[in-house]
Amino acid sequence: MIRSELRARILTMLNESPTAPVFWSASEINDLIDEGAEVICEEAGAVKRTHFLPLLPGATYYSLQSLGPRVMAPWRLWDHHRNHRLTTVSMADLDERLQVWNTVTGDPWHWFPVSWDTFGIFPHPSAGGGVLRVDTLEWPRALQDDDDSPELMAGDDDALIYYGLADGSAKRWDPAMLVQAWSVFVGRLTGAVDRVGAGPMQARAWQVGQAGDVAPTGGLAV
Repeated sequence: MIRSELRARILTMLNESPTAPVFWSASEINDLIDEGAEVICEEAGAVKRTHFLPLLPGATYYSLQSLGPRVMAPWRLWDHHRNHRLTTVSMADLDERLQVWNTVTGDPWHWFPVSWDTFGIFPHPSAGGGVLRVDTLEWPRALQDDDDSPELMAGDDDALIYYGLADGSAKRWDPAMLVQAWSVFVGRLTGAVDRVGAGPMQARAWQVGQAGDVAPTGGLAV
């Protein structure tokens, strides 16, 4: 559905005129549609993109901010030239295996989360020239106009509608409708998770990160 159709459905279910609403403005409903899309993407990992990141000589740590403003979390990394998928480890694993792991150089075989916006690779290359392919979970872009469509699967339209209905019911102090709409939204959200095959904790675990455990020791590439 395009934004105008989603907004009309939400307003109709709130017993409002789709063309001349009284209790809600069109911009408020538009914001709810964008907000609902973000919730679905955070929980289900509904938007995935691929980025290419040059390997820098001596660099162990890389910033997600260099990939773009909507990146939420990496979920798969490849050494593009070798067509090798990097396995995921933690910094604690590396510390247990080798105390001086951050001095080891060579082609990368593993990657690890550092904080909500930083990841690292092991080993790190002594010379540049390689390329990392980074598959990421991302926040959806905001809809630009009424003819624009959300970056979601078509089956997620109902989830957006019931998210808007739930929030609209809260503004109207209608707890019965709020509970009913939220229950339907959660059911639709579960369906979205099943469709993309990404559990809600995958993105959330990265966002929490391990920033308080071990700080980067150098080589941060931005």
